[in-house]
Amino acid sequence: MPILSETPQTPTEADLLQQLPEEERQRIQERWRIYQLRHHPSWWRRLLLFLSLIGPGILVMIADNDAGGVITYAQTGAMYGIGFFIPFLLLMIPVAYIVQEMTVRLGAVTHRGHAEMIWGRYGAFWGVFSLLDLTIANILTLVTEFIGIRIGMSIFSVPPYLSVPIAWVFVASIMIFPHYNTWERVALWIAAGNIVFVPLAIAAHPDWSQVVAAVDSWHIPIGTALGAFTYVILANLGTTIAPWMLFFEQASVVDKGLTIHDIPGGQADTAIGSLSMGVIADAPIQRPIRVHPVHAANHQK
Repeated sequence: MPILSETPQTPTEADLLQQLPEEERQRIQERWRIYQLRHHPSWWRRLLLFLSLIGPGILVMIADNDAGGVITYAQTGAMYGIGFFIPFLLLMIPVAYIVQEMTVRLGAVTHRGHAEMIWGRYGAFWGVFSLLDLTIANILTLVTEFIGIRIGMSIFSVPPYLSVPIAWVFVASIMIFPHYNTWERVALWIAAGNIVFVPLAIAAHPDWSQVVAAVDSWHIPIGTALGAFTYVILANLGTTIAPWMLFFEQASVVDKGLTIHDIPGGQADTAIGSLSMGVIADAPIQRPIRVHPVHAANHQK
């Protein structure tokens, strides 16, 4: 009796999905979830879609108010008061939004990351250059973050040999083990801690009439050394617009599977982040407004 050969079964979509790496499988499932929410007519699903799109724009903006950024803002307020930099940082809100909103549209339309687009449009040289520049800038930024952790934890009498290694383990673990969605939600909760600067600024009892006057009469402080002033301006610009922000938000837009239909949601995400960044950045500057060095010098004269 002849032996019948078994006909190989065609693998199902579920089988093919299981054969993919875990990270890729999670990315496909997230894109499918957003696709389903996008095509559901109920207002509740539309709200869930908006909340699903929220994240990258807020994170890149709030992350500007890191240890280096806060130190820069506080030093700016101590050196020059609020006469110039309160309006200057408020002006940075639309500037930051315009720059980052571009990455939302690029990612949603091309479905390619920022580095991939540079590599494909300008060639290998500029692709490698952009990645090297990004790596160096990120390493230097991480150094300032751990300096901030060391200084901040020293207030609670935690020695550096404990605070820095524990922070390093935490950062490494949250970057390696959780999936992107989990990491994003944890990062959003951590970023929400930046709001503490607003009540701290209010608790410092600033002179609100000076704040209004600073916005009303925007001017460079009298007797300012141009070189040092330009350096401080560049430092504040660098804390507002950084290379990693472009790469991160566009990559996140691509990973989430945003399309041209989701651009308004991504724009709203970026707008919320830009406004939060500007308000929180202005708070540390207002803390030392009553110790303006120029005013103190004039008073002594």
